[in-house]
Amino acid sequence: SYLPEAYNKGDDWFEATLGEPMVYTGAIYLSDNDSMWESQNRKLDYIANAIGVKKGDNAMDIGCGWGRLSNHLASKGAKVTGVTMSSDQQAYAKRMNKAEGSNVNIVLQNFFEVDFKPKSFNVISSVEMAEHVGIRNYNKFLRKVHSLLADDGTFYLQVAGLPRGYGEGYNHYEDLLWGLFMDEHVFPGADASCPLGWVTTHLERAGFEVQAVQNLGNHYSKTLYSWQLVWESKKDEISKAYGER
Repeated sequence: SYLPEAYNKGDDWFEATLGEPMVYTGAIYLSDNDSMWESQNRKLDYIANAIGVKKGDNAMDIGCGWGRLSNHLASKGAKVTGVTMSSDQQAYAKRMNKAEGSNVNIVLQNFFEVDFKPKSFNVISSVEMAEHVGIRNYNKFLRKVHSLLADDGTFYLQVAGLPRGYGEGYNHYEDLLWGLFMDEHVFPGADASCPLGWVTTHLERAGFEVQAVQNLGNHYSKTLYSWQLVWESKKDEISKAYGER
């Protein structure tokens, strides 16, 4: 119920942070001089390679945002279903993918309510969306993904996590405060930013076999800095439209 409110703020509001790619997930940088476009496109390729998407595949992107990953998977020859709960995102994604025609279908629906035949997707991605599912619904979410995925299919899950909080001198309280701040001001209702071991355990409980894990945390730091620079360059015009607060 939080998601439409969180993501229907206005496309210009998000463009003034995310820049032209309109991708609200961590990019991948090879150097400090990489542009936002280069780094986000590298991340999209990373995902496409990780799931091995190929021509003729049925693909689903859960929490498709403004449609950039759906567009990228379609460019590899896949038939893509993007799922979002934001009407603004759906409209934006449809415009972005207009040239793809029937190869991209952007569905405005809660993922828990989508109705497709079991095992009907070769590849499924969920990129920094599962945090919104919440801890209580995490297993239910993963079991539904598993039911929709072909037996030889691949699921790509990218999540923002928090350290487990063990170790001498480690201040778990700071992470707790950061998590609470994120939940209230950045990702409303997102309480499932959890340690890596917690995520992989739940994946295995849902029937998945974990093939590979990559920690991209340092790349996220650079992504946040890039977003900050975009925001600072657009701050005046956005403040005029939305107010300083």
